Amino acid sequence: MKTVAVKPMKCEFASEGLLWIDKIATGVGVILFNPEHKFAAGFHVLRGHSKGHTIDSPAYYADTAVEYAVKEFSRKGIPLNLSVAIAGGASLMAGSGMDEVGAALVASVKEALAAWNLVVKIENVGGTRLRSIILNVDEGRIKIS
Repeated sequence: MKTVAVKPMKCEFASEGLLWIDKIATGVGVILFNPEHKFAAGFHVLRGHSKGHTIDSPAYYADTAVEYAVKEFSRKGIPLNLSVAIAGGASLMAGSGMDEVGAALVASVKEALAAWNLVVKIENVGGTRLRSIILNVDEGRIKIS
């Protein structure tokens, strides 16, 4: 089965097989999936808002990653009737003053999604552990572990 792995600060698209975001820690992994068209985007963001900064990878910031993925759906003529899953935002350095970073990033991701009228349907965020998201595009099933 074809597997598309999403690395940090990257956005990948899949129309078959598995779309996999692994080792999500303080960052946030996001999957956007249109089950009718069997098309998905996955990205792993590390920062919330771009504040006008331009960089090589649109998946570095939550706002630019969501915009980039949504525009690809539109370019392909795929409606934004999407299932949205997020994972991450962990506090791996509890008690070090870094506890808020993951939670703030999760909030930024949700804001960026809301700007496009996208609502998170599946989430597993916070805590102190690494996570993975795997979407089986063919079956339309998402697993967060």
